[in-house]
Amino acid sequence: MEIQLTLWLAFIAGLVSFISPCVLPLVPAYVGYMGGRLTSSVSNVALAGGPVVGIGTAQRFITFAHSLFFVAGFSLVFVGIGLVSTAFISVVGGQNIGTITDLIGRVGGVIIIFLGLHFSGLLSGWLQRLRSRETLLASPLFSLAVALIAVVLILWGFSGTVAIQESELWQWAPWAPTLGLIVLGLFLAWLLLGGAFTDGVRFWPANIDRLTGFLYADTRREVNASGGRNGFASSALMGVVFSAGWTPCIGPVYGAVLTLAANGGDVSQAGTLLAAYSLGLGVPFMLTAFLLDGAQGILRRLQRHLRSIQLLSGAFLILVGLLVASGTLQGLSATLATGSFAEAAINLEEQVLGSLIGEPEAEPLGDVDALSASDAPVGFDQLAESAPSTGTAAGQIAPDFATTGDDGQALSLSDYRGQIVLLNFWATWCGPCRIEMPEFEQIYRDRAGEDFVVIAVNNAESAAAVQDFREELALSFPLALDVDASIQALFGINNYPSTFLLDREGRILSRHFGALTVEQIHELVDGALDS
Repeated sequence: MEIQLTLWLAFIAGLVSFISPCVLPLVPAYVGYMGGRLTSSVSNVALAGGPVVGIGTAQRFITFAHSLFFVAGFSLVFVGIGLVSTAFISVVGGQNIGTITDLIGRVGGVIIIFLGLHFSGLLSGWLQRLRSRETLLASPLFSLAVALIAVVLILWGFSGTVAIQESELWQWAPWAPTLGLIVLGLFLAWLLLGGAFTDGVRFWPANIDRLTGFLYADTRREVNASGGRNGFASSALMGVVFSAGWTPCIGPVYGAVLTLAANGGDVSQAGTLLAAYSLGLGVPFMLTAFLLDGAQGILRRLQRHLRSIQLLSGAFLILVGLLVASGTLQGLSATLATGSFAEAAINLEEQVLGSLIGEPEAEPLGDVDALSASDAPVGFDQLAESAPSTGTAAGQIAPDFATTGDDGQALSLSDYRGQIVLLNFWATWCGPCRIEMPEFEQIYRDRAGEDFVVIAVNNAESAAAVQDFREELALSFPLALDVDASIQALFGINNYPSTFLLDREGRILSRHFGALTVEQIHELVDGALDS
């Protein structure tokens, strides 16, 4: 009974998290995808001469199922990869986690743009016109142009740059550009062996027909929602793409459970709590799908404007795809990351978290107190007896880095050997980051004269943006720049805020995900200074 109560509280925490600045930026992308799918469905009904009728039970079930698959894909990355990256980071390597999410974002962004063209109806017209121009298709120059476009997209998608030999991934994740070269080789071999350059008049029409058949031939799938394939796999894929392409900030509940796993908690127990949390987070997405589903009847009554609506929804999805592919989807949260809204939403999450960890009779999955991440790092004595290697897991020596501060002065992590270091990774658009920064400033001033320093590494933003942030919040501790995100990759950072506590030798005492309070910081630092 107590465990069930704890899981219910985690479920409620997920519901609350939907309105936080860490999750809301995903909603426009979700609405864009579901809206584009619904508009395309109604358009196919109209083109096929289908009747203008109300929304049937079967259609509502299909829409609900799409939302379920989207949430499942979203949870796979947002929770699954997050949990794995914190619990097994010393095994899989933090750099690999960041590389995977970046890769999914770039490749997935291209897929979203393709879906936007599909949902807008533009792709169908282009394919038909291209299919009728046999002279163009027969030219080797056309095949060469297609090959060049594919080279650019594949190399950029897997390495982040067209000049793949210059990709920084060769240093810490060589498997990614290597995989890109393999995929590119297979694609070019398909073109060469299939006859794209020697028999284009046969090769291209045949493949255009296959693509058209896959996308458009069975219009009855849209007219009769209860029959045929319904693209559930694509909805799951979109959930994966949106969550991986959008670098999320971390709310209190999500961060607390990730910290539990990272600092030696039971991963299966933390996973059970996260499952309940994810279900609560997914409910509003499912309800949103129902609200969008109700718009089908309105769209059918606006058939004479359907083409404009179709183009608009497709254009919006293309815009989302560009934001995902470029890694700037988090920019949608900029207005949510400041002001009273962000603070109120996160405070509400913290209250729910307080209820979660404050149940006196509850026996949650693992140590309840660990969920708050407020305990001082454990195992200092054991850590002192080990011979640490370099890495990003607790007990290892944190990787050194050299960069500049927002003031233009050189800064390296090794400069602070002999001091306790609170190493924080943050971004100006991250709501919880903004809320915890004044807490860092307070403890930095309180501990002036002690062997303690706060170093905050910014996430790939300009010096001017960081300086404005410093002035806005009146910060005095070092703010390090990471313009190319190489330091983030070195530490495997893909969620913000993330904080590492280092001892005087640069050894990682603990890792924390999500915003820290003054009390938590003092307790962590006290334990480190006394060790």
